[in-house]
Amino acid sequence: MRHDVAEMLQCWSPLIQGGFAVFALLLLVVNVWLVKQLLRVLKDNSQVIAGNTRAIESVATIASDTKGLMQELRDELLKRPCLLPEEPEESDEDRAVEAR
Repeated sequence: MRHDVAEMLQCWSPLIQGGFAVFALLLLVVNVWLVKQLLRVLKDNSQVIAGNTRAIESVATIASDTKGLMQELRDELLKRPCLLPEEPEESDEDRAVEAR
């Protein structure tokens, strides 16, 4: 009985080794494909990050320009005299009476 099992294993051994070699080669091919896919995704991700960086820089430039223009406008408005007639300041009591 032991002799039969040993013969059967000896018969199947080359097939088992060949199957293992094919499986190992298949796993290697899958790993190479996955690495290529990962590199492609990383490249696409880098392009998206670069585009977002350019957009943020553009928004920052526009915001800075707008801030400068707003400061210039404020300075110009402060240089001009007020055209409204001066009204006497109301006291807190006058406001309380108006609110009722």
